[in-house]
Amino acid sequence: MREKVYRAGLIPVYINPNNIEQSIMMFMIPSDQKYGGCSPQIAKGQIENGEQPDEAALREAHEELGLNEPNIYQLIDCGMWLGRTHMFVALVYSADIEKFDTPHYETQSTMWLTIDQFKSQGRDIHIPVVEQLFNLILSTLEK
Repeated sequence: MREKVYRAGLIPVYINPNNIEQSIMMFMIPSDQKYGGCSPQIAKGQIENGEQPDEAALREAHEELGLNEPNIYQLIDCGMWLGRTHMFVALVYSADIEKFDTPHYETQSTMWLTIDQFKSQGRDIHIPVVEQLFNLILSTLEK
């Protein structure tokens, strides 16, 4: 029997055209440490009744990161991660914070990090997920 998906997450990625390996991803630190501690983590949350995973991921990314859909040029469905979380990557036109709204009160701060920065600073449980998703994006871009 297939497990129920109950969460969706999204990582905005700004591709550095001069050095793809130095592309940056946006993460958040929650206001309340009981929701994942004080390390940068993936924006994610519960899928609401009647909502599709991509809709939930976009909603959560707007709430927790301030991501605006017009700043997205490609949404990539990355499948199931972290147990029952449906993950997406959004390739964005701009990393300019002016292109983002103010995040929800549940977000203490947001930040752009390279993969190496996230591996040294990110939430432990998210590091292998982010690393694998980043490698997936790189392989997709190389094709």
